Amino acid sequence: MALGVLTAALTAPQIAIAQDPVIDRVDASNLRPGQNASVVVVGKQLTGAMSLWTPAGVLRPKDGQDLTKDQPVTMEGAIAADVVPGIYPVRMVTSHGCSEAAFVVVDDLPSVAITAESDDRKSGQLITLPCCVGGQINPVISKFFRVAMTAGQIVSIEAFARRLGSDLDPVIRVIGPDGHEVAYRDDQPGAEGDVQLQFTAATDGEYRVEIRDVRYSGGARHFFHLRFGRLPMVTSVSPRITQVGHNVSIFGANGEVLGEATPQTAPETTGSLIPVVFRTAESEGSALSSVVLTNQPTQAETEPNNDRAEATVTAAETQVLTGALQKVGDSDWFKLTATEATPLLVTTRTREIGCPTDVMLELYNAEGGKIVENDDAGLRDAELAAQLPAAGEFFLKVSEIAGRGGPAWTYALDVYQGRKSVRVTAPVDHINIPRGGSAAMPLTVRRIHYDGPLRVEAVGLPAAIQMAPFWLGAKQSTAPVVLTATDPAATSSDADWAPVSFRITAPDGAMIPPAELQLVPPPPKKQDSEVFRSVRLRTDLFTAVQPAAQFSFTADPATMTVAPGATATVMIRSTRAADWTMPIEIALATPADQLPPGITVTAGSMAAGELAVTITAAADAAIGQFSIFLQGKAKKDNVEPVHPVPPIVVEVKVP
Repeated sequence: MALGVLTAALTAPQIAIAQDPVIDRVDASNLRPGQNASVVVVGKQLTGAMSLWTPAGVLRPKDGQDLTKDQPVTMEGAIAADVVPGIYPVRMVTSHGCSEAAFVVVDDLPSVAITAESDDRKSGQLITLPCCVGGQINPVISKFFRVAMTAGQIVSIEAFARRLGSDLDPVIRVIGPDGHEVAYRDDQPGAEGDVQLQFTAATDGEYRVEIRDVRYSGGARHFFHLRFGRLPMVTSVSPRITQVGHNVSIFGANGEVLGEATPQTAPETTGSLIPVVFRTAESEGSALSSVVLTNQPTQAETEPNNDRAEATVTAAETQVLTGALQKVGDSDWFKLTATEATPLLVTTRTREIGCPTDVMLELYNAEGGKIVENDDAGLRDAELAAQLPAAGEFFLKVSEIAGRGGPAWTYALDVYQGRKSVRVTAPVDHINIPRGGSAAMPLTVRRIHYDGPLRVEAVGLPAAIQMAPFWLGAKQSTAPVVLTATDPAATSSDADWAPVSFRITAPDGAMIPPAELQLVPPPPKKQDSEVFRSVRLRTDLFTAVQPAAQFSFTADPATMTVAPGATATVMIRSTRAADWTMPIEIALATPADQLPPGITVTAGSMAAGELAVTITAAADAAIGQFSIFLQGKAKKDNVEPVHPVPPIVVEVKVP
């Protein structure tokens, strides 16, 4: 029979199974560059803890803990001395797999452990400046800290919560020695609801700092990282996307330029949101921010460019435009030159890189006639697509939909003027592979001015996990990445886990930049509607091995050829747990219309340990390579797992 399609695992991927570790929060102490850190991981399914991975260093379980119990785990280890302070992902790795990422601040301020005194509204916990302190808010209850100050002393306070994925929407309030409020702050533009403020002590005495949730909510996931001291009040970095080796400008609270900073990173991290710090000679700690590095040619706006006559001339090689709407009602104009009829796509990047700007894009011809406009593209920022009809000059206008402006209202535009590119997104940030079996994660491919085949291969896989490179057919938009842990008898070790990325190339070998892989997790389930998910750009993906699944598959052969007008057979074999003896339905994991024209696949129900799948090429089938993605589904009681077959690479070839 013709092969059906089981799409449930592809279109609605399983984010976590019962044994996957879950991090609710990380209570950190001394998470500083060059120091030995100790953190307490609070969450669920934490039995068998092996490591807490972070790019800043790997932490291990503290001796003397009972790791067979599902309880908070203390992890210890060294933080590399050359780590740039900022926000970093952490992953709990256990013998049952890896967790979704949580986020922490690696700080260059001394850390202070939170105490029960912080719950006392009348006094609060006494702290000594400068310092940082982490904690968690319970419903209705605030946290309070006392700071001894002298008249004229200036103190900056910054809360990291939303930027760490916390459910806490923080508010900071400062009460003076006389009991009156001297400072209050709710949201900071571009910080997703996080807060920073600076105040000057009018008199000597103790000042009380309160942090709470704006809705007086709280719970295990309402955590924060507070920074106190004489710190630069940085409200914006511009540009937020910058070319490798270029400096960025640092802006203060009043729009003044405080200085410049050079982002430091390895070339392979381009396209990721990375920390960038700024510190003055009189500062007690760094100001923490972030930028995106790119190898693509960038160009900043040139003021004045507030109308069409003053438009910034865009160089032919430019791929990224950057700018800032510097005052209320500001607009920026760019002139694009086409040498022939050309497709144009302009995509906006603001919210995902920490900018508050809600961009409106408008495209005009040389006579001033509007061709097209856009202010939103679904869940994405503004996106403008047009066909430039002939050679000539065209004008792109950038404005803020609500007319807001200031140094924080920056933007970046990806410009595809006939340029071919591919963007790839994944709906999960981790994938756990059953030992001795396989697991799949869907990739969604967005093709920009290119509809040819693509080769996908994994980069950085741990030793225990493999993935055969596979092909996406011309115009194919969705495919499962299938990873396999081939040794069913192996014991848990560091060879089981690692961060991973993908290299995607066209047949001529032209690489699609790794920066184009972005993680776009789905919204929380209905019962978890209060869970906050940051919109910050993420490219981190992680994989690990977990215990064996109910059943798994191999394909023999994994690579084959078939002639036009002929058929070929691949044998799918299963390995099953003792009580999974029922038939397994084998079907396509991708829609049948994504197979190349002229290709059909037939299979059915696997009653025993193997099933022959037939691949037929019509006489007029296109010559070339493609990959077939299959998966198997079975049901036992109320459990209905779906597991992938490793991809089968097929080449249609004339004998």
